[in-house]
Amino acid sequence: MGRLFGDKPAGQVALVEAPMSRVFARKARVAFFATAPVVGVVTSALASGVLAWPLAIAAGVVAGPVVGFTVAVLVRAWPVLRVLWWWSAEIMAGLLVLLGLSTLTRVTSPLVPALVAVAALGAIAAVPPVRRFVVAWWWCAVVRHRLRVCFAQFIRAAGKGTPVSLPLILVARPTPAGERVWVWLRPGLDITDLDGRTGKIAVTCMGSSARVVGASARWAALVRVDITRRDPLARLVLSPLPALLGETAPAPVSPGMPPLGGLDLDDVPEPAPEPDKRERRR
Repeated sequence: MGRLFGDKPAGQVALVEAPMSRVFARKARVAFFATAPVVGVVTSALASGVLAWPLAIAAGVVAGPVVGFTVAVLVRAWPVLRVLWWWSAEIMAGLLVLLGLSTLTRVTSPLVPALVAVAALGAIAAVPPVRRFVVAWWWCAVVRHRLRVCFAQFIRAAGKGTPVSLPLILVARPTPAGERVWVWLRPGLDITDLDGRTGKIAVTCMGSSARVVGASARWAALVRVDITRRDPLARLVLSPLPALLGETAPAPVSPGMPPLGGLDLDDVPEPAPEPDKRERRR
């Protein structure tokens, strides 16, 4: 099939953008020529203590290019390794599921993994706490990828085509209102690059609002992005205080509801005023 859902032929899908690929190719060459001589000299100096000078020099000549080539390959492959880091949680979860199902298949029979999978899906669909837990962490995975897309849009647009290192998205966890994500800013960025675009972040993450604040008093590069998806106080919130005071029914404390019961503030005596220090000295 030469065409795919359109008039234009389906082209290649680049895993890494061409400008970023050229940048890392230059960095790989610099890393090779910077690492190979240093490693060669250090290896020859260390090996001279146990080997003759000709053998020590030969060891340095061999070790320098080998280590330099290894470093250059790692630098050149860093964009691909970064993509694998972005999808590391999903990759690990998929590998664990496949490993568990294959282990059950070898130990028992092919019917047992199918029953386990059906039971797990049924528990997610039928048990509300399990469903809320899975959905909350699923949104965390979605928000991490959506934040990366949002950062790529407005940070690289502000760079006017110049390749810019995107912020490193660390971890995300669910909150009662939505999700909380920790982000590490790269050199050349600060919190103002994100704080003024909270509306775009909220739209990209499919939330109602977003907030960007500093997450550390020591590291300015560590920021926190809070995505608001729902109002945790919109429903009835029951207080345990009346039960502790002997009341039979809990009192609602959500907005717009009557005040707490069981607290007769008129019977509480006023605290006695403390005597003035000057009068006690007299």
